[in-house]
Amino acid sequence: MRLDNMLLAEGVSGPEKGGGAAAAAAAAAASGGTSDNSIEHSDYRAKLSQIRQIYHTELEKYEQACNEFTTHVMNLLREQSRTRPISPKEIERMVGIIHRKFSSIQMQLKQSTCEAVMILRSRFLDARRKRRNFSKQATEILNEYFYSHLSNPYPSEEAKEELAKKCSITVSQVSRSFFSMQNSQLPTTPTCGKGVGCP
Repeated sequence: MRLDNMLLAEGVSGPEKGGGAAAAAAAAAASGGTSDNSIEHSDYRAKLSQIRQIYHTELEKYEQACNEFTTHVMNLLREQSRTRPISPKEIERMVGIIHRKFSSIQMQLKQSTCEAVMILRSRFLDARRKRRNFSKQATEILNEYFYSHLSNPYPSEEAKEELAKKCSITVSQVSRSFFSMQNSQLPTTPTCGKGVGCP
């Protein structure tokens, strides 16, 4: 039941519209609306669509195999009923056994599909986390400012706003970036007036 709910929520089973696309849209919305995000969003949807297609193909094969095997066993039992007595209840019992066996195969299919969706989601979320790093151009702009202002590497509010515009990031991201750079770089630079690089 839980597997069915997850497959339905991700849009793998159930109606084609919504589902996985809605889950991907929600995940994308949570990370912001950048163009990188829309690219990854479309990648996520494409891969989810592949998982859905494989699931439905395998489910069709499963249903076909189950029906064929059930029909085959019922035909065998009918043939045997000519030589020995076989009650309809016995045929029903055999069909029940077959369906239980095939049901475990269906459960494995659902389980592996859910695992594939979870792996896809975790990769998508990991990619979103990595994407929080700045672009190469933004990093170069921030580093250039930092190293050209080593004597006072923390920018003013106006400079932060200008850097944020240049880098296409927020002012708070600029602030955090400079705070991080100060923590990692400044202890190695002289803080008194005696060394190289001091004013």
